[in-house]
Amino acid sequence: MQVGVWVFRGADRLLNIVRWRYLRSMTKLGARLGQGVSALSPYTILDLSEGGHNLCGRLLGDLGAHVIRVEPIGGSPTRLRGPFVKVGSSPVEGSLYWAAYNSNKIGITLDLESERGRVIFLDLVKEADAILESYPPGYMENLSLGYDVLKVSNPGLVYTSITPFGESGPHSRFQSSDLISSAMGGMPYLSGDVDRPPVRISFPQAELNAGSQAFAGTMAALWHSRRSGKGQRIEISEQISVIWTLMNATTFPPLHRVDMQRAGSFRRRGPIDARHVFRCADGHVTLLPQAATLQKFKEWMVEEGYLPEDALGFEPAGWDVRENTSKDSDQIREFQRLEEIIERFLLSKKKSELFERAVSDGLLIAPCNTVADISESIQLKAREYWVDLYHPEFEREIKHLGPPVKLTKTPAYTRIPSPFIGQHNHKVYSNLGIDSAEQSILISEGVI
Repeated sequence: MQVGVWVFRGADRLLNIVRWRYLRSMTKLGARLGQGVSALSPYTILDLSEGGHNLCGRLLGDLGAHVIRVEPIGGSPTRLRGPFVKVGSSPVEGSLYWAAYNSNKIGITLDLESERGRVIFLDLVKEADAILESYPPGYMENLSLGYDVLKVSNPGLVYTSITPFGESGPHSRFQSSDLISSAMGGMPYLSGDVDRPPVRISFPQAELNAGSQAFAGTMAALWHSRRSGKGQRIEISEQISVIWTLMNATTFPPLHRVDMQRAGSFRRRGPIDARHVFRCADGHVTLLPQAATLQKFKEWMVEEGYLPEDALGFEPAGWDVRENTSKDSDQIREFQRLEEIIERFLLSKKKSELFERAVSDGLLIAPCNTVADISESIQLKAREYWVDLYHPEFEREIKHLGPPVKLTKTPAYTRIPSPFIGQHNHKVYSNLGIDSAEQSILISEGVI
């Protein structure tokens, strides 16, 4: 009797797998015929990454890939990252961080450390084109789910792993955080004022840099796999991702006996630290103290009768300060005087007025935009950047960032909000041939 049950379940599972493959083949056919699908609609991605590494899966999803976000039982640790919008009693509800980096994904839960969970994962892998993961080195291998095992059943599989320092080398097992990876990559070294200690970038960057480079590597490998039928493993190091981002600052110049110093809010010109950031009537603006911009500022202040007579003689076009220029030279005193006048002048102007003048006259000045400024940007509105999606977890529409790229033939879309825990378990596992009764058993056993 038991044998008969399992035979029946096996036949049912086989039928569902065939059905799933048929649906995927039709998606691929639609892509070939250009029936309104996105660039990556034929691809299925299993995303097991965490934190900012989720950016890779988000970008793949924006381009149309079928991204399945695989979470542990109880939810991903990424859900514990704020800021939060409190909508329920669960500590994993209401994360805007999760919502931002996990839209355009469907979500399932699965315990990879259970024997049955690993069997189910292998079934998922057989139908996947790529896997994204950011576990510590050796974790997947210890579960017998490393690339060398998975490629046996799926030779075309692209396997992308993101770690702080890579899978090899003396630091490969070193515990890290975004701040540590950033520091090891040299980012704080270039951040802050030259006369003060290095500072961290206020929003974590190492994970996001690694996530974006994982996206590029995964895309290249998917292209190769589609042409050759051969998959490969991709390694992404957070440290190297940071170094690569800063190659013209932290790494390349010193190799040639040149160095770059922190500049902070100033631009070094001979013995002068020319300011970059100024206060204005309703916030701050950034200004490049370049000759043409200074000249046009001078003309604007003359136009409004704001420039005192003792500053009229300053000619920005002739401003030629060299390293050996005396700090007490008339030229430097004239520049410092003009800078003080500009500072007072800017305090009388709003960001919008300054930017309008910058656009019309070619001034190198721009507002230091707040979130409110960005959300109301006429430029972003014209490009139809923002996407409002109803999110059941927040019980309202929330504003999402649109895809970072525009494609004319295969548009990218922000289609669906981030999934709540186990939202698509039934759909995905049913497609694997696991019926509702068996899913109930797996839930009770803590497998899904």
